[in-house]
Amino acid sequence: MPIIRNTKIQTIKNKILNSKKFSLNDFKLEFPDEGKIWVNITFRTLSQYSFIIEENIVNDGGFDFHLTISNQKKKTVIQTIQRPGINKNKEIFTHSDIDECIDAITPWLKNLDEDLQNMMELNIEDISDIADFEETLNKRFTNENERFSNEEQEKLRVQLDKLKERIEKLEQNDDSRKSLDIIEQSKNELLTYPKKSWWMKLYNRVKDANSILKITNDIQDNIMSLLENFHT
Repeated sequence: MPIIRNTKIQTIKNKILNSKKFSLNDFKLEFPDEGKIWVNITFRTLSQYSFIIEENIVNDGGFDFHLTISNQKKKTVIQTIQRPGINKNKEIFTHSDIDECIDAITPWLKNLDEDLQNMMELNIEDISDIADFEETLNKRFTNENERFSNEEQEKLRVQLDKLKERIEKLEQNDDSRKSLDIIEQSKNELLTYPKKSWWMKLYNRVKDANSILKITNDIQDNIMSLLENFHT
């Protein structure tokens, strides 16, 4: 059983789901059942980005001339270790309680998105498991910061537009509108995201939409075909 309650775990997941920038599957979420770390959130495609909630013992802040350094007053605090932080690549913040820590996830996601924008061909087989897809990305992109060339961007935009036209001809419902949103959002990120992150985000959006809205097989197959057949 994890250290923190299930209600807090769900609140953490909701913070990511409500971000409108990331999918839950963009991250590895760990909730240890012992130790000082309560929550560990790692961005899958760039493991240097993470958000940790942990309990630490620190000096109480006051100074007593009668106490040696080793005997200074201590207190237990709850902290977040954020990569990236507000100003630095790694920053540690002390909070009053777990809820305040969880609230800090929202600005951290904003910082992460900004970093990804300021820092994508892939031949994909039929991959249904996120871990297998991640492994494929790691093998394909040894340079995590590699970006699409102008030629690659244009080629993907053309293919995404063709897919969009096919979907627009279908009867419009929640499924088709969600698919159009996925395409448009992914098109807008071609310029700003590294290849590896772009493909992972598109893959996760398709998976999430399929599980939530039950996208028709025709739409899902078209999106996956784009991933499988794109070549530089």
